[in-house]
Amino acid sequence: MSLKVWALKTGELKPLSRPGLLLFTARCAMRVEPWAPPGCRSLWDRGLARIVEAACGNPIDQLSLEPLAAAISNSGARAYYDRESTDEALGRCHNHATQTLQRGVEAVASDELKLLKKMVLDAAKFSASIPAVLAHDGRVSAPDGEDPVDFACIPMWRVIKADVAAVAEHTSQVVSANDPIEALRECADPWLGSRPAWTAIAAR
Repeated sequence: MSLKVWALKTGELKPLSRPGLLLFTARCAMRVEPWAPPGCRSLWDRGLARIVEAACGNPIDQLSLEPLAAAISNSGARAYYDRESTDEALGRCHNHATQTLQRGVEAVASDELKLLKKMVLDAAKFSASIPAVLAHDGRVSAPDGEDPVDFACIPMWRVIKADVAAVAEHTSQVVSANDPIEALRECADPWLGSRPAWTAIAAR
C-alpha cells in the first residue's frame, strides 16, 4: 500500500489556526521524544517551549530561532554519525526526531501561511518516518501476511491525522492554560489508546 494514501495533505490542515498549526507541530515532536538524541534534553525542551510560547502569543526573540533550529538539527546529525557503524537505524530515528522539532521551531519564524503549512507537513512526515525506518530494519513484528512498513506507518498516520481535530478543538484551552505544554500533552491520547509495540524501541 502506498504511504501517499496516508500522508497528511495541506487541505486537511484547514481546521487549524496559526496557533493550532504550531501546536500541531509540537504534538508531532512530543510523539517522537523517545528518539531524541542522548544529551539533547535541554535543547529539546527549549525548542518545544519556543513553539508553544509562540502559539500562545508570547513574545519570541526571532533572532534566536535560526541558531536554535540549527543546534537541534546538528544534534540529530551528530547522533546519526555516532551510531552509523553500530546502529544506523536508531541513528536515523534520532535524526528524524530532531528534524521534526527543527521544522516546528522554523515554523515559528514563518509569517507566510503557505510556507508555514509546508513546515508543518514536513514535521508530520519526519515524525512518521521513524516507524518506517524501524520496519525496514526488521524491528517491527507484523501479523502474518501484513507488510511491516504498512503495519507500523498506517497507525502512525492515523494518530497524526487525529491530532488535527484534537488540536483544533483544544487550541484555546491550551493557550490559556497555566502550563500550556502539559495541557497540550493531555489534550488527547497520543496513540488513541493503543500504543504500538515498536515504540519501545527508543533511544538507549
